Amino acid sequence: LELDAGGMYDSQVESMGKVFVTTELGGGGSASPETIEIAKRGVDNFLIHAKILAGESKSSKLPAVLLSMPDETSFICCEHRGLFEPFVELGDVVKEGDLLAKVHNIDRTATTPENYYAKRDGMVIIKHYPSIIDIGDNLMVIAKIE
Repeated sequence: LELDAGGMYDSQVESMGKVFVTTELGGGGSASPETIEIAKRGVDNFLIHAKILAGESKSSKLPAVLLSMPDETSFICCEHRGLFEPFVELGDVVKEGDLLAKVHNIDRTATTPENYYAKRDGMVIIKHYPSIIDIGDNLMVIAKIE
C-alpha cells in the first residue's frame, strides 16, 4: 500500500505493464560511502541477473528482510506543525505503541509536544527529514516484517 499511489512514477510505469525497479538508500537526499557501495553492487547484480553484464552476483553482508506495507497502520502522518524530534532511526525494529517521535510547537512557547506512536510492529523504513515538519507530512513508515 502506498499513500497517493496514483501520482507515483512507479504506479504509472506498472499501469503500462512494465517492470519498475528502484531503491531508496539513506534517506534525506543524502549519500554515504556505504550507500554508494550498496547502490553500485545492486546495479551490477541487477545487470548480471538480467544477463546484460557477465559475472557472478555479489551478496550483501546483511541478510535480506522481506517487508510490506499491507494497510494504513504502516503510515504515520503528522497532524501538527513544528520541530520534529525522532526517537527511532531508519532500520530500527519497533513494537505497536512505541514512541516514535515528538513534534514541538514552534509558533507558541511553553506547550506540551505532541507524541506519535507506532501503530504496528515492524521496521522503520521511512523517517521525515529535515527537522521542520508540517501537517500532512509523512512522519514515518513502519513496514511489517514478513
